[in-house]
Amino acid sequence: MKKIISISLLFISTVILAELPSWGMTENQYKLPNFNTKMKEIGGEAAKNNWLLKITAPKDWHSKIRTGLTDAGAVDVQVNFKDSLHQSITITAAPGIKMAKVSPSTSNTTVQKQVVIDKPEIDTEVEAPEFGKIKIESNADELLESISNMEIAVPQAKEVVTNPTETIADEKSETKALNNTTSLPQQSNNEAVIAESDDALSEQAKIEESKENLRNRYARNKRVDKNLSYNNIKSKDDLYIDGSVVLIKRFVNQGVVLYFWMHENYDPDVHKLVDKGSGKYQKDPSAQMEAESNETETAIEENKVTNLDFIAIDTDLDSQDDLRRDFARNKRVNVNIRADQLREDDVLYVLNQTVLVERPITTVQSAYFWLVGSTVIPREVERQKDNQFIVR
Repeated sequence: MKKIISISLLFISTVILAELPSWGMTENQYKLPNFNTKMKEIGGEAAKNNWLLKITAPKDWHSKIRTGLTDAGAVDVQVNFKDSLHQSITITAAPGIKMAKVSPSTSNTTVQKQVVIDKPEIDTEVEAPEFGKIKIESNADELLESISNMEIAVPQAKEVVTNPTETIADEKSETKALNNTTSLPQQSNNEAVIAESDDALSEQAKIEESKENLRNRYARNKRVDKNLSYNNIKSKDDLYIDGSVVLIKRFVNQGVVLYFWMHENYDPDVHKLVDKGSGKYQKDPSAQMEAESNETETAIEENKVTNLDFIAIDTDLDSQDDLRRDFARNKRVNVNIRADQLREDDVLYVLNQTVLVERPITTVQSAYFWLVGSTVIPREVERQKDNQFIVR
């Protein structure tokens, strides 16, 4: 009877373990804006069911995964990380350690939180090397004997100068002549080089400080490593100035924001900007029109390129479902294309970073694709609605 009960318990525990969920994510899903939201849902479920989450992911991703699972420390989640060489995430739920119940001893209730510390596995089975018997002989007697026999030479005093005034005068005249011939020009050149170097370092330090201030105040402390020339700035871009540095904030679509540094050092006499208040500037529309008018018609015909300024992805399933339901009669879309494969009259429907391409075949029939990769389109694109474009 005991044997039957043991087998039953083992079977039940195996079934329970088998029912615990697991999750897998790719690098693209890790970079999506809703990554922290999904992590928060998994962490909340783990805390509710007292699970231990065993996570295999690249070491650089651990901090962001932990922050998402614990909702920035607001939820206690048991986690165990393991480094991975692959750019992917595997999360497996396992039974966690049960938290002890705390009964209040006084009117003030003390809440104890459970903390799980990731301990590295250490191989403790290390055998100390065996040393043979070593005989160290003392040579103190030899050292003492050498010291007693050591001859110490006393330095001889310099000769006394009989006429110090004459000697000092000769030395001063020689030093003055030497300084007049060689020392002064060399010293002057060194000082000029040092001063120039100090000025360059000081200017670079000011530029870096200005960039850091602008990133913290207006770019949500994001890393900005791309430059944009003044001629390529649009009149709708928001500009922020600190000294000679200009931060460019560009809205693309559906809340997507890109940041750039202006390539040139800011010069109010050259770069025409309009003050919009609260530290924000925009390019003077007259300067924008002037720059556009300087381009020849031939160049415009030869360089009809449209840049939507984001990277199209096919991993946002929620956005794909919304686009298929709204514009493709909920049909399945299994084929991806690149920007250079777009044709005339192709229609683009944009949601976040997902682009559904409709290619009319007849008046009542169309083919559908997902656009992936760069959205620099080597054709003219006309906007029809906020999230709808047509290729010309």
